[in-house]
Amino acid sequence: MARKVFISKNASEVQDLKEHLEANGDQLIATSFLHFEQLEFEVESSFDVIFFGSPRAIIFFQARHAIPATALIACSGQKTGDLLRSIGHEVHFEAKKSGDMRAFADEFKKWCGDKHVLFPTSDLSLKTISSVFDDDQKTELVVYSTKIKGREVESSDTYVFTSPSNVKGFLEANQSVPEDSRVIAWGESTAAALTENSVTVDEILSVASVGSLMGLLGK
Repeated sequence: MARKVFISKNASEVQDLKEHLEANGDQLIATSFLHFEQLEFEVESSFDVIFFGSPRAIIFFQARHAIPATALIACSGQKTGDLLRSIGHEVHFEAKKSGDMRAFADEFKKWCGDKHVLFPTSDLSLKTISSVFDDDQKTELVVYSTKIKGREVESSDTYVFTSPSNVKGFLEANQSVPEDSRVIAWGESTAAALTENSVTVDEILSVASVGSLMGLLGK
């Protein structure tokens, strides 16, 4: 029986997933509830390590400031690492299980030692990684803003939520997820946001990637 799968991403970001589902007779509904805007910023202090939590953080940071050749680069998620490598940067530390960011945060802090870390972020960042660092060891730099706009989506058999902000956007215009639907969270933070809004989470991706999701949807 054909399934409808909703994911809170733009269609352009999940073309491989769309083709994978359609090959099995299923349908993908891709809708993001987020819009992003560049912010002005200045890098006012030196740092040893720069941490990128998403490809978007790279794009908005580089729009105003070059990544120093002397900085060690860390990131979470395969897409973030792949973008860094594609533009000629070596990634020195990368999350193995990007869905479990708290465990990654502790591992990353241990790796950093006493190095000073720059965190380019959104204005709505949960700061899961930077929160484990003392104030004198980090600089949190807001480089872009995230705007949330709710919109209705058609009922689906499976719902994949990719961020806490997208959970908020979905619930602004949709009462909730149908009780008999399967709910997949793109990592622990997203799972927590769903649970806080009384949405039952069936699975949490330990590796937050489209490839990992395709494997799970095959079950």
